[in-house]
This record gives sequence, C-alpha cells and structure tokens, in this order.
Amino acid sequence: MNVATAGQTLGKDEFLKLFTNQLRYQDPLKPMDSTEFTAQLAQFSSLEQLFNLNSGVEQLLSFQSSLNNGMVASFIGKSVTTQDGLTSKVIGVSFDQGKTMLMLESGKKITIGEIREIFESQT
Repeated sequence: MNVATAGQTLGKDEFLKLFTNQLRYQDPLKPMDSTEFTAQLAQFSSLEQLFNLNSGVEQLLSFQSSLNNGMVASFIGKSVTTQDGLTSKVIGVSFDQGKTMLMLESGKKITIGEIREIFESQT
C-alpha cells in the first residue's frame, strides 16, 4: 500500500527508513518532541495495519472470484429464464473484462444478475 505525497509514493519501507534516519540525525541537545515522536509511530503503525488489511482484502477477493467461477460453471447444461422472459439452456461461460457471462443456446450472453430462474434442462 502506498501513500501519495506530492506526486510520488511513500511506501511503508520508505516511511520506516525516513523515520529511522530522522532519529539517527537528530540533534541530541534538541531531541524530537515526544508528542511528535508518538504521532509518527502511530502513523507507521496505521500504515502497516492498512497494508495488512489491503493484502487480506485482495486475498479474499481472489478467493471469492474462484468460488464464483466454480458456481457459474455449474450452470452449464441447465436452463435459465432471464428477467425479460427468455428461457434458454446455458451452453458455456465466458469471462470478459472482469464480468462473468453465461452463453445461452439462443445465442444471447447474460450476466448472473439477469437470471430470474434456474432449472434442470428438459433434454
């Protein structure tokens, strides 16, 4: 996860290097204000937590996508009725620019949201 600053990005590693360099080169006769030091530590901790949260969300989305793909594949061979009343057999699935499309025997492609009913095909 990156934090935007003045057209550039500052990641957690860069933030930590900057912070440790600030501590290393501070004037021992004029140490950093403890309130400012605590605030910077809190910022780093928040940055680390956001990075971990982002990583977890990405993993969750990937898992959800895998589950959705498996579920959609189970529609193949079943008949569906769409919101506009068309009933047709699902003959395939396609993935187009992040959208999952069901290919119907009628030649139409629909999203899962367009399905009103799903039932076993009468073949």
